[in-house]
Amino acid sequence: MINNNEKITIIGCGISGISSAINLIEKGYEVRIIEQKKTIGGRAGSITNKYGNIDIGQHIFLDSYRNFFNLISKLDLEKYITKNKNLRIPVVDNNRKYYIKSNFPTYPFSIIFAVLGYKNIRLFERLKVLYGLIKIRFISKKNNPIPFLSWLKQNHQSDSSIMKFWDIICKPAFNLKLENFSNHQAHDLFKYMIFEPKKNISICYSKKPFSDLFMKPFKKFLEDNNSEIIFSEKIQKIINNSQEIKIMSENNLYYAEKVIIATDLENSLKLVNLSKNKIVIQNSSIINIIFWFDKKIIEDDFIAFSNSELQWIFSENEKKAGKFSQKITISLSDADHLLEKKNSELIKNFENMIRKELSVKHDTKLLRSLIIRSPKATQRTNDRKNITNYGKNIFFVGDWLVDDLPNTMEGASLSSKLLVEEKF
Repeated sequence: MINNNEKITIIGCGISGISSAINLIEKGYEVRIIEQKKTIGGRAGSITNKYGNIDIGQHIFLDSYRNFFNLISKLDLEKYITKNKNLRIPVVDNNRKYYIKSNFPTYPFSIIFAVLGYKNIRLFERLKVLYGLIKIRFISKKNNPIPFLSWLKQNHQSDSSIMKFWDIICKPAFNLKLENFSNHQAHDLFKYMIFEPKKNISICYSKKPFSDLFMKPFKKFLEDNNSEIIFSEKIQKIINNSQEIKIMSENNLYYAEKVIIATDLENSLKLVNLSKNKIVIQNSSIINIIFWFDKKIIEDDFIAFSNSELQWIFSENEKKAGKFSQKITISLSDADHLLEKKNSELIKNFENMIRKELSVKHDTKLLRSLIIRSPKATQRTNDRKNITNYGKNIFFVGDWLVDDLPNTMEGASLSSKLLVEEKF
């Protein structure tokens, strides 16, 4: 079957694909999106199984993510987003709970008092953390980058403050150990999160799976603007000749004048037959371990851990068929070392860990468990120009294209906005 259509075609409907569509439609274009799954959201999407719709990853974000919030606003989804007015991060260390929190709404006092009140590290170390934050703000990119861990040690950060403060903030943001990203990248992150917005840090999250959150409003937005989305259609190849672009799936052939590829980095290369031998990709994994307990084990919506493999956990209370359960999602960043572990081993080890760290009562039963592995949760390359200069009328979007941010929903949204502003 051959489909002729002059709409701008977008391959993939993750955050960057959604952002591309909205930005194009606002400039007067019509779009056609082709998505290989039955749902939208990409790496921020969800899976459907016997337990319902479950997020692939547990996503929190900041209200300083202005481009992502722009999508939320345009689709009228603010009412589904929980936004903490003030900074408040519970941190558990050796069964004791501490807080990185501040009730001061005014920058920079909110940050200062949050650090000074964080009793998981000694007062002298808290002062050194404030010193480190000031120094990060004034990192000069004229100097050669060095690993962020080395930079922290050069700037008088103790092993304790690195483990109990910097690692908690930076490791999930970059999905990397502190020695595997540079001080320049850390500067960009803190500039975007704190220094540029000049306001209190507000942590936001959705209690609804992202695919559920976006699906109906986005489909309606497309329909209202004479645009469409085609589901369950895996594109295998894109061929660009002088007159038109051919988009080939197993059963269908589509024609387009312009195409935006909004898939992950590796699939983007496959679609246009760019050799992976010439393009170097670095992957980092995330593993989510989900437990359902028959009783509530935490009151907080989320908790960070220091001095523990647990990293971050998120809670959600559920009631199905009149039966209560608390869903606990353990989010493990930079988890390549765990990919070879069997599910049964991970479930056993992390159930024991969470019971110990949170002093869970012996009569609290584990009802069920689930593991979601994302070996390519974040993808990076230094060969962006070789990809983006591929050919006329074929464009790429994705968080991997934004130098100044780690792989986030904000990076995905920003890449699409920049492309549409520059090329359309």
